[in-house]
Amino acid sequence: MGIEVVKRLIALCLIVMFVGMPAQAGDNLLSDDLLNDNLLGDDLYDGGDLFADDALLEESIIVAQNKPLQLSVEHTLTLNPQASYQRTNHSTDARLSSEAPVGLWGYGALELKAIQYWQGDTNKSVTGHFSLLEVERLVLQYSLADISIKLGRYIQSWGEVEGSGVLDVINPAPSLTSSETGFTPQWLVSGSYYLPSAQVSWFVGLDPSVTELPSVVLTTSVAKEWGAKYGHTGAGSDWAIYTGYMVPNTPVRNLATAMASAKAYQLIGYSWNKAIDDDLVKFDVAYKRGLEHNLGYTGLTANNRLDTALGLELNNGDRQWNASLTAQHWLNYQASYLTSALVPVASNRTDVTYSLGVNDSFNNDEFNWSLTHIGTPDGALRALTGEIAWIPTDQWQSSLSCATMSAKSNTVYALLDGTQRLTFKAKFSY
Repeated sequence: MGIEVVKRLIALCLIVMFVGMPAQAGDNLLSDDLLNDNLLGDDLYDGGDLFADDALLEESIIVAQNKPLQLSVEHTLTLNPQASYQRTNHSTDARLSSEAPVGLWGYGALELKAIQYWQGDTNKSVTGHFSLLEVERLVLQYSLADISIKLGRYIQSWGEVEGSGVLDVINPAPSLTSSETGFTPQWLVSGSYYLPSAQVSWFVGLDPSVTELPSVVLTTSVAKEWGAKYGHTGAGSDWAIYTGYMVPNTPVRNLATAMASAKAYQLIGYSWNKAIDDDLVKFDVAYKRGLEHNLGYTGLTANNRLDTALGLELNNGDRQWNASLTAQHWLNYQASYLTSALVPVASNRTDVTYSLGVNDSFNNDEFNWSLTHIGTPDGALRALTGEIAWIPTDQWQSSLSCATMSAKSNTVYALLDGTQRLTFKAKFSY
């Protein structure tokens, strides 16, 4: 209850500041097992370089440089070819965004959204539902000399291999079955101290998101999470070390009680990247202490896990090739471990997933296309997604994407077998 009050007060104060803010165009001062660890999202999503590592600018808030306010309306229609092209998502998303300087050393950004879910969806939980205006992103940042402080609801990026789930665990990643492509912003307060060739930063998560499982009660309270990072920048190569007390984005379902737990765990990690001409090699590793796992049907037990990810970006003009390999290894594995699924299955000591993708643009960036294959070496999961986007002007963009998946019946991915999705999106910005 206290967290909700704090969040509302923060949002109200910052919105009031925006309302009273004069428009200054052009004055841009600062332009846990497979399912329970969200391997269907965090560990299998590879959206490319979505965020700059130091994140001084909120790139995900799209605002015209010469407008104090911008309105965007996006319509989404998702069909299931396997079920006579039934609608699984039919919605309209309206957003109002703005950014402006705050005083001499401050910067603010605000994005409000409202979503209308239309009749006809097979998703009965949201059919006909209208989401009232809510804060999607809210940033108030002050910088003075070598120090920067940021407060609000935004994305805090960690690690190098995006979407691998190794170090990028602060903001929940989209799942394979979702039409969303971006990470979920969180309520955070963070700070950075800049050195000539290094940066020290920290954050506190005021109200970490934990995914709700249908008809499953969460038995543990959600703690605040915190983390710190020291990053060093060199000639063509960067590295960083991390430590944190983190809350899992997806809870573990207890097979003994049919309830769920989201107990916090400790993290120590390291990341590295190396630029070779126009190409980039990326590496993440993290030791996670105190992760929960089902010990058969007797309940949950705590264990330690080593997560690693290796990523590669190859650039040839406008075309980019991406590859990543992620591994999760339980350090004190027991043969009686079970992974939560529709029918619980035997857990593995080591789980490996991979992603291969290519994207390109043509006709002066008016058209963009991408193709991504995601899977496991043993064939437990195979997923293929593709998208083509048409952006004739800065105010209009549309896209058509498709996805198809196959999975083995005796694995945690069994429910994804036969999944097909066809999604059309059209977005207008004013």
